[in-house]
Amino acid sequence: MAAHSTRSIGPLHDVDSAAEYLHCGRRLIYRLVAERRVKFTYAGRSLRFWQSDLDAYLDARAVEPIAPPAVRR
Repeated sequence: MAAHSTRSIGPLHDVDSAAEYLHCGRRLIYRLVAERRVKFTYAGRSLRFWQSDLDAYLDARAVEPIAPPAVRR
């Protein structure tokens, strides 16, 4: 049976540092975990988040700008 590696790139954050990184409160972090909207792992009984997974969450929420209308002459 092959081992499946889920290790991502970057530092590993706990709930407090993930909230600080995303500029939000701990409550939002717990809600994102409950709704499975951000990837997480456990270290014992503690939640941990790879920074690359937090970045992926932010990228998924990014809104692309609308191109300005063409100027008529």
